[in-house]
Amino acid sequence: MQASPNERRGLRRAFRNLGVLLGGRALNAPLSLLHASLAIHLLGGYGFGLVVMLYAFARTIGDLVDFQSWQTLLQYGFHPLGDRDLPRFHRVLRFSLILDLIGGIAGCVIAVIASLTMGQILGWPPVLHPIGTFYSLTPLFMAAATPTGVLRILNRFDLLALQGSTATLVRLLGTLALPVIGPSFEHLALVWMLAEILSFTLLFGLAWHELHKRELMAGFWTGMADIIPDLMKGRIAVDFPGIWRFAFITNANATLSLVFSHVTTLIVGSVLGPVSAGYYRIASQIAAGIAKPGTMMQQTLYPEMASLWREGATERMYRLAWQSSLAAGGIGCLLMAFALLLGRLLLGLVIGTQDQAAVSIMLWMLGAEIVAICGLPLEPLLMTFRRAGAVVIARCVDVVFFLPILMILIHFYGLEGVGPANVGGAIVLVLMQLAMALHARRTLTPNTASPSASNPGPA
Repeated sequence: MQASPNERRGLRRAFRNLGVLLGGRALNAPLSLLHASLAIHLLGGYGFGLVVMLYAFARTIGDLVDFQSWQTLLQYGFHPLGDRDLPRFHRVLRFSLILDLIGGIAGCVIAVIASLTMGQILGWPPVLHPIGTFYSLTPLFMAAATPTGVLRILNRFDLLALQGSTATLVRLLGTLALPVIGPSFEHLALVWMLAEILSFTLLFGLAWHELHKRELMAGFWTGMADIIPDLMKGRIAVDFPGIWRFAFITNANATLSLVFSHVTTLIVGSVLGPVSAGYYRIASQIAAGIAKPGTMMQQTLYPEMASLWREGATERMYRLAWQSSLAAGGIGCLLMAFALLLGRLLLGLVIGTQDQAAVSIMLWMLGAEIVAICGLPLEPLLMTFRRAGAVVIARCVDVVFFLPILMILIHFYGLEGVGPANVGGAIVLVLMQLAMALHARRTLTPNTASPSASNPGPA
């Protein structure tokens, strides 16, 4: 069936936003690898690995309590924003901000307690404990999902691309300054912490400036006290059915997805040591950077699918998902060819070695990224259809499969066992999400296909 003009415009807009994001990544990726390479040469694999373990710890805690409120803002704020219903949009925006605040404070408290009581379990050497407790304040500055949602819902992916390079640029400048201030892992950890703070501040500033420029903040602050009865008396749940459940389910989904990123880094560091943790981060970072043109498409699909959902155009949503999956799969094949040709050389330039274990895990991690690329429209599709529960179920099954396989393969093959475990986990996740999406299509009725009918909560 030939795509309609609206469908072609939606796909073109998604690719245009993807191009804008990639423009920022074109600068971000090489800078990220450059600062990692400099850090390894200054501090050695061990010192860099210690900082990686700290960052993975803080990011894990931060993401653990993060409500992914940008998804809540898109799901429940897109419709009132399109209708210029500012009071209703402001209520969702305030709710989203409260979720970020709760998540940031909870992340700090949990991280401080964990750093003081669980150092041995985390595999921290004694030298890591003092700076580790201070670094535990970082999750407060990782709770910035609301401004991300604002820029996405306003289609300002150019500003997201600009902000996305901030942390990397600060890390690079800080790493370049290490010979002057002292090349220690403590100083590098403080540089990474400063990068999170500045990135957080810029993101909020850009989002609020954009809201003011579009005259979308009139009455926001004067009505700030309304958030108290909204929460305490349950008004938010009545006027936005399913919003709390959606927030908790997206949090659970984000928590489960941690297993394949920062939790794996923590496991590698605790079992194999800081050097292996550093090598794993570099290899996975290179793989993720190579695959970024495909994986970033998911960010551009959320607003397009939310727009089609608002119009009740469910069949067009499925066609958009199919078209984007084919396009992303083609991109993935090209990226794998690129990695096979230049991946070993790139890894050698970054860490100063072409160690077979590091090369192998980089290629395996890229394979996992490409599998995920092929299924990247599935999660936005399920979220848009209020099937967030299905997304979490798929993640749960995947984690139950992945963690035992990861521990077994690490035990027998060391660092080289991490890659195959990730590929297997990616395959299981995509197959589960595909089954859930097909089931959602069969069970979706005309009455539930329109969000304005009853605004149902997630199934």
